[in-house]
Amino acid sequence: MSAPTHKRIFFLPRLREILFVTILFAALTFGPRMLSLDSDLGRHLALGSYIIDHGEIPTRDIFSHTLNGEPRPAYEWLSQVILTLAYRTLGMDGVIFICATIIGVAFAVVHADAEQQSRIPLTALFIVILSVAASSLHWLPRPHIFTFLLLAAWLERLDRTRQGEEIPLWQFMILMLAWVNLHGGFIFGVLAWFAYFSGWLWERIWTQSFKNNWKIVLVGAASLPMTVLTPSGFGNWQAVLNNNSRYILRRTLETMPADFTQPVTWLFGLLLLATIFIFLANRKKTPTAHIFLLSGFAILGLLMARNIPLFAIAAAPILSAILGKKIAPASPLMTLESNFSSLEKSLRAGLWSGVIWVGIATALAFRTEVRREAVQFNPNVFPVAASDWLETHPQSGNMFNEFNWGGYLLFRAWPHHKVFLDSQTDFYGEVLVREYEAALTAGNGWESVLKKYDIEWTIIPPDSPLARKLQTLGWKIEYGDDTAIILRRPNQ
Repeated sequence: MSAPTHKRIFFLPRLREILFVTILFAALTFGPRMLSLDSDLGRHLALGSYIIDHGEIPTRDIFSHTLNGEPRPAYEWLSQVILTLAYRTLGMDGVIFICATIIGVAFAVVHADAEQQSRIPLTALFIVILSVAASSLHWLPRPHIFTFLLLAAWLERLDRTRQGEEIPLWQFMILMLAWVNLHGGFIFGVLAWFAYFSGWLWERIWTQSFKNNWKIVLVGAASLPMTVLTPSGFGNWQAVLNNNSRYILRRTLETMPADFTQPVTWLFGLLLLATIFIFLANRKKTPTAHIFLLSGFAILGLLMARNIPLFAIAAAPILSAILGKKIAPASPLMTLESNFSSLEKSLRAGLWSGVIWVGIATALAFRTEVRREAVQFNPNVFPVAASDWLETHPQSGNMFNEFNWGGYLLFRAWPHHKVFLDSQTDFYGEVLVREYEAALTAGNGWESVLKKYDIEWTIIPPDSPLARKLQTLGWKIEYGDDTAIILRRPNQ
């Protein structure tokens, strides 16, 4: 091969770089949609701003008037700071950009793991693309995307440990320490470890296999203590484990079971069917840990749609590894895969993805400088104009607000206005959520709810039963548009 040709090949992007850049652009394109599904981001930015501005991490509620001062574990404080710094640097575009980057890096790690285990880069890429597509139903600008990345890195190291590699324990400890301060999804890291531990124990008992000795046990012993090294100590465990109200879970879109009437969920179904088929075809050789891991994550994905990305991340490397062993060494497909693998090794990693990432960041910085952000909260979904009005017409007294607007109102109107509740239902609990629903629907006992919490004004959808009922009772319309209406209680 001539020198010029070698140089041209040397500067080609690797498959995982192409994957990363594609995911980056896809997530940026989905930005407006991602920002319109719920208002949780507003709460995270409000809390991140408080931490940065005050130099302290609150472990009690500072956002609501209903549960003000009650313990509220700060198990996402680090991700909230990161998202806020992105917002302060590049505006809302910056938040979407950092989230897109994390998602892209997460699946680049998944592909690297799949390719390393299988030695079939093209087939591994196809499987990872299917996993990416299945996970896209829960691409939101929220702390859970850090769990995508941390789970990918965690599983890669767990599986190498299962295979007998000497992975330093400090790596698991650092990963878990970061995880418990970034997102409550650290529990999935614990569950993944338990699947590997159970698989190791099963094989040790039933097959008298002493492979890997006690290293998997040591991983758990070293990592589990990290899960309480947060500002709230054991509070993060309490928050995760207390979020078990069936009443609330069945009324929150992301915690509902997978809906297979939606096309995006079909991709999860396809990945799940492929997993079952490949496991059955390889049933005598599949490690028990992999069976426990993917069975558990598949059940979690079926029970709650928000867990589908976790199954997708876990499945891709395992399925790739099995297929890599199934393809005959002398087959044309393996020849093609081997040639691609050799080509990949000659390419420079990170060049193209780094250049493109810096280019996008620069373009976003320019847009922010001239105040032309591409991504904003949708005024047809959130009370944008009503919040603008509140800035110049602040209201006194306790507020009653639409549940899904709580985070946005914290972002726009806090600390002057404290919310009735926001969408962090694991904190507010079933009793308050039931009271909220009774009030908004003007159902049985709605008047007692407003009286109990001394509600003086509301910001709710204009077509809600409560809005219509209050107007008939003489509540004054302070502001109204197609999205929101602000009503004030008449003077007693």
